[in-house]
Amino acid sequence: MVKNGEYHMIQEMKQSGMSINQIAQTLGRDRKTIRKWLREGTPEGYQRMITKPRKLDPYKDYICNRMNEGCINGVILFEEIREMGYKGGITVLRDFMQPLRPQIQAKATERFETPPGKQAQVDWGEVTVDWQGTKKNLQAFVMTLGYSRMIYVEFMENQKLETLIGCHLRAMQYFGGRTETMLYDNMKTVVTGVDDRGEVIWNERFIRFAKHHGFILKRCRPYRARTKGKVESGVKYVKHNFWPRIREFTSLNDLNHQVRHWMDTYANKRIHGTTHEKPVDRWLHEKLNKPNLQPFEMIDRHARKVSNDCLVSYEANLYSVPHEFVGQVVEVQDEQNGRILIFQGQKQIAEHLKVVGKHKVIRKKEHFEGIRTTGKTRIPLPTPRLVSDSTPKVYQRNLSDYEQFAEEASSL
Repeated sequence: MVKNGEYHMIQEMKQSGMSINQIAQTLGRDRKTIRKWLREGTPEGYQRMITKPRKLDPYKDYICNRMNEGCINGVILFEEIREMGYKGGITVLRDFMQPLRPQIQAKATERFETPPGKQAQVDWGEVTVDWQGTKKNLQAFVMTLGYSRMIYVEFMENQKLETLIGCHLRAMQYFGGRTETMLYDNMKTVVTGVDDRGEVIWNERFIRFAKHHGFILKRCRPYRARTKGKVESGVKYVKHNFWPRIREFTSLNDLNHQVRHWMDTYANKRIHGTTHEKPVDRWLHEKLNKPNLQPFEMIDRHARKVSNDCLVSYEANLYSVPHEFVGQVVEVQDEQNGRILIFQGQKQIAEHLKVVGKHKVIRKKEHFEGIRTTGKTRIPLPTPRLVSDSTPKVYQRNLSDYEQFAEEASSL
């Protein structure tokens, strides 16, 4: 006889697309029994045994769905249905769950495994640091490949859409490609809401970014935390394994160098607890697709004019660019991960570590090489000056004057 709880499980499995043979093998039942209860639509004796609705009845479908997702913890389900209005006790819930638990445990691992190249999961975590004497929250971007469990981590200043796009691009570069789908929760930069039919409304810019690079967006369904369990485990892993190793860092860029070293030397080369293989070894079989090589220009850039001393201003600090761009307009792009990129058009002309603080000048020697100089000091034109003349003056007279003087002298 099929019990009431098991009947609901059969209905759920059928709706999820499982065949009668698959349901029978999973539950250890005969195919004829499964076919019978799918056809009749009501478990045997159900109406005769229950004369009035019981307190748990309105929540049984929800419980079966949650168990089918992999949640078999009675305390957790009890707390969830109590928030939904359940007034009964936990013993009734456990009695209902008991015959379903073994089958769920047997198939849980197989159900949530994804094939190579199929899916990556994305989430944010948050950590607190001492930022020059004040507390500052940094955002940890985490992407995990579903099949191999390869992980990519990057610490950022915020969770803005431009920041998220940049993280995706660098993650795809790190993995050497992208999966068919990307799974998200309800992060505001990605999901803007749901429509009247309950379908997710995606951020228009982000969905254009996804289409540009050829991957499909998927949202973690409400009450189905385990569908995003791989990346949530990744966030916890970063906080519990990497973060305790960090005592100090000189900049956000330095922190990201440290987490990259941890990824390359430890996180992606350890024996994973679920797959019992190294993520880097399984990554070889991921069969990732190449992203679009054409850039997706949706990142904010800030126009600046280059001063005569080869500097541009950004957030109260000055950064140098090559001297040949003096007087021209360039664009500053803040990667939000400790790096500043400077472009003219599509060409990147400079890169700097983002300085902490204000009123600082960051120069690179090579930006000033080749400036033409003479190496000589110009001699100023002489200034006329008045001087006294000590040379005796000689007056010239006519000869007749001398003859007159001689006649006057002889008459004396």
